[in-house]
Amino acid sequence: MIFPESSIENLCGLGYTESEARFLYLVATHSGYFSARQYLAFTGAKSGEKNLSFTQKVLAKGHASVRLLLRNGRLYHLYSRLLYRALGRENLRNRREHSSEHIRTKLAILDFVLAHLDYRYLETESEKVHYFTKELGLSTTVLPAKRYSGAIRERTTDRYFVDKFPLFLVPDSSPPAVVTFSFVDAGLLSLSSFSTHLLDYSRLLASVPQPSFVYIATRARHFEAARKLFQAMAPRCLDPDPGVEGLRYFHYRLDWERQRYDKLTTDQIEFLNRSKKRFEKDAQIESLYQPFIEGKLAVDLVMEAFRKLAPKREVPFRTELVDGQAALFETNLSGRSRQQTPRHVNRSSGSAFGTVFQPVFGAGEKETEEN
Repeated sequence: MIFPESSIENLCGLGYTESEARFLYLVATHSGYFSARQYLAFTGAKSGEKNLSFTQKVLAKGHASVRLLLRNGRLYHLYSRLLYRALGRENLRNRREHSSEHIRTKLAILDFVLAHLDYRYLETESEKVHYFTKELGLSTTVLPAKRYSGAIRERTTDRYFVDKFPLFLVPDSSPPAVVTFSFVDAGLLSLSSFSTHLLDYSRLLASVPQPSFVYIATRARHFEAARKLFQAMAPRCLDPDPGVEGLRYFHYRLDWERQRYDKLTTDQIEFLNRSKKRFEKDAQIESLYQPFIEGKLAVDLVMEAFRKLAPKREVPFRTELVDGQAALFETNLSGRSRQQTPRHVNRSSGSAFGTVFQPVFGAGEKETEEN
């Protein structure tokens, strides 16, 4: 995790210590909500005056509101435009009020980030789009997107990675870097949302050279089912389609052998040379070529043969259990798994707050839009 110096300096300029500023940066960027327990976990301090001093400071400055939850617990929400402006992220939706399910998901995300500060997170939509399109050279068409209607008729806007689940690069991995995607479950009753998420990300997972996936949950009950679902739905080979690539190879090779050089562009010739090195010593591929050029082998059969011969790959999948500050929301915790390795995240259903979720300081600003 790299903390931008300018953001930390700006927060220190608002009266926070460097440690407090770093914690506020994490909260504002990944969650918008936090508990005193999470602050203590970040600082390594014991419960007492230190966390009381910090929470009183952030409230007194008008940068957060606090709500009373179960067991006299308190949940803090960073909503101040001034604070987010200090980070250069004034329009983040984390400033807004959210549903109980959304809040629980955000707290689980913060738990995960606090446990893995060594990862390099792609924090904003623009960072993610830039990484995949500029650094990996992928098209925006493979990115998970949602189209929104604008105020002007027939004007729409595409937004990417709207789920905002942790997306990060594993440190010290050899290039190309391992890109880890995630899904956060803060108490789901079923895996329907997870299957929808995998469908949304399927093209991107198929296009990234070295993807990995982590299922984060506050309960372990869906871990095995999530693993089986992922194994069934995760792409097994890289985009582009091996069948299409094989067919291109045969067509370009035929043009070259028949000296139709004017039909081939420089890029196509480079593709042909790469493909020759890859396929020319493969007896199975060679056995397909002659029947193809003689018209004895249908195009769909050629494509299917290339797909079957394409190297398979398993996308690494793991689960991780996080606390998610469940004690603030659940009246009965006896059914929660005590398993801590590997960790995970599940989403809770229904109204988690009920009458215990009452504001006791500041209503918070209800601004819009985010990155």
